[in-house]
Amino acid sequence: MPPPREIDVAGVATRYHEAGSGQPVVFIYGGNFGTADSTSSARIWDLNLPWVSEQYRAIALDKLGQGFTGNPLKDEDYTMQAVVRHIAQFLVAMKLPPAHLVGHSRGGYAATRLTIEHPHLVRSLTIVSSGTLSPGIGTNEVVLSAPPHPPFTRESARWVYENYCYKPESVDEAWIDAVMEVLALPKYRESVRKMVDEKLGTKLFLPNLARDKRETLQWIRDGRLQRPTQIMWGHNDRTALTERGVELFQMIAATQRRVSFNLFNQAGHFSYREQASRFNRLLTNFIAGAAAEGALS
Repeated sequence: MPPPREIDVAGVATRYHEAGSGQPVVFIYGGNFGTADSTSSARIWDLNLPWVSEQYRAIALDKLGQGFTGNPLKDEDYTMQAVVRHIAQFLVAMKLPPAHLVGHSRGGYAATRLTIEHPHLVRSLTIVSSGTLSPGIGTNEVVLSAPPHPPFTRESARWVYENYCYKPESVDEAWIDAVMEVLALPKYRESVRKMVDEKLGTKLFLPNLARDKRETLQWIRDGRLQRPTQIMWGHNDRTALTERGVELFQMIAATQRRVSFNLFNQAGHFSYREQASRFNRLLTNFIAGAAAEGALS
């Protein structure tokens, strides 16, 4: 990954990585603040951003309260609403032209919600294995319930990510190193205290997300998602089932002709790491098509 940079976004110090030039491609990873057995940061895109930066201006940011970006400034902002708002404010603060958004898992939900709410900021949308967005109930809580190791440990993080993946060996030491560095940050420990000990997760975050998900899916049914959209899914993902991805495709396709669905065999939740070369080719081809279509419209 290129060296990290930092920008102030509405009072929150926000870290990001950037390389290349041309139309902006913004990567948004999954998860959320306040989980004690795993976490993510922009460095999860290290197999993708360098490739994309050969053709485009590739940017990966650390989301609000995650990675090395500051925590929410108020308790009431421990929500996905605040995460989406922070990403939109980041795009504005960076003075980007309409960007190609690539969102994974909970980041796929955030990217979709942002595209509907702020279409002037978005040129195209790629949704990757988003159980948070897709219809139905996700299976994360079943597959990844009760890790057999203590929280904040390397063993616990490895167990979580190996169970996300089709091939456990794809979870290398560099991946876990990056996770452990974030888990050790005092500001991240504070987010865990807020979400778990103060119960903001069950009292605020999850109820708000459930309500907003229903609203977002209704907006999709109403035809409000009006940007070229690509869905990418891992066939062997036990936490975001293939059927849910197909349902999401059908829902979008009912009102949006510019939508495609790509299914990766022998890939779990992190298809962009487990099959990075194929993922990168599909992504850049889709962006090129969306860019050309935008130039003609």
